[in-house]
Amino acid sequence: MFAIATVSMAAILLCPPRARADEEDDIQRQIESQKAGVTDLEHLDTRHGAAIELQHLREWLAEAWDLRNKHDPDGAREVLDRCLAQAELVRQVIAATQATADVAVRDAKLQRTRQEIERQKRALRDAETRKKALEQATRP
Repeated sequence: MFAIATVSMAAILLCPPRARADEEDDIQRQIESQKAGVTDLEHLDTRHGAAIELQHLREWLAEAWDLRNKHDPDGAREVLDRCLAQAELVRQVIAATQATADVAVRDAKLQRTRQEIERQKRALRDAETRKKALEQATRP
């Protein structure tokens, strides 16, 4: 009975380091995955509207890596959660920047269209004036 208890206690004492190593490996995979996502976000940010947010994300991923190396998995996970939220913010900033650019393009097109309409209205009025002048000149 004592031997079984001793073996069970030894097994329990030996498990936490393996669990910690697995947890650190999991954190490492998450950090590497999010780092790969930063590169994708940089490619999406063609207008460079989210440069500051991307820099914060890179810094926080480095902080998570440092915490992982210091064997602070709780701190690393907290920073990784912050990184996920920051990545979502980056996506939203990129979308907003693109939408703003699209609005500017449409607004410029609208202004050109309005100017063209005004030009055509003036040309029509001028043509009507010339027509009336010609009609009056040809009347007996």
